[in-house]
Amino acid sequence: MLVPAIYMVTPLLIDSWQGVGMPWYTPFAAWFAVIIFAFVIEQRRKDV
Repeated sequence: MLVPAIYMVTPLLIDSWQGVGMPWYTPFAAWFAVIIFAFVIEQRRKDV
């Protein structure tokens, strides 16, 4: 799961570092979404 997450978030990180108009928290929000998604998946695995 880490490899697809890195693959999806890396372009966002590069664009946010190069772009002046993007908010500073954009990469953090993307990683937060990945962490929440992984947490939800893990909780569902434990319930089964």
